[in-house]
Amino acid sequence: MIHNVVFDFGAVLFDWNPHKIVSTFTQSTYEQDMLLTHVLQHPDWLALDRGTMLMAEVIPKFAARTGFPEARMEDFIDHIQNSLTVIDASKNLLEDLLEQDFNLYYLTNMSSAFFDTLYDKHDFISLFNGGLVSAKELLMKPEPEIFQSLMLKYALSPEDTYFIDDNEDNVLAARKLGITAIRFSPTPACYQQIRSALRLKVD
Repeated sequence: MIHNVVFDFGAVLFDWNPHKIVSTFTQSTYEQDMLLTHVLQHPDWLALDRGTMLMAEVIPKFAARTGFPEARMEDFIDHIQNSLTVIDASKNLLEDLLEQDFNLYYLTNMSSAFFDTLYDKHDFISLFNGGLVSAKELLMKPEPEIFQSLMLKYALSPEDTYFIDDNEDNVLAARKLGITAIRFSPTPACYQQIRSALRLKVD
């Protein structure tokens, strides 16, 4: 019987679309490509998520790599944060789970700065029973250690836990540990599958 539901944040509970992020920041396709290649898809971005680099360290590196002034790079970072808008259907799912007394947790690959901003901005995050952020743990999905840390910290049993993530590698890593997991997509069919699995009312 499932009692615990674990949410990824980016592209599950909050919108995360790198191509949309860069295209709404600049109309220049050259600049869009630079921001994708040298910021969002660069190893330094993963270092932010892993917690081995801080935002103050990477902004000058991103600026130098793209040729953007540091002030404009700071604007881009702010734009990314503002682009992390709530996916309403996922928030509705979360609220329904709370009403049914599920225990809710998060497990997200995210920089500390981004997570802290989201936490301050969205009151509903405090309704989670807990969770782990990659940058604060110095671990990242799909590494099994971060899943194991979550399970150990909150005394969760794999057979009682349901994991929702948009990344196939993360889903497979969870399943290898005995956790029921679904690869998320923001589609009616996916929401229906989740609701059915958790015995919630299907919209």
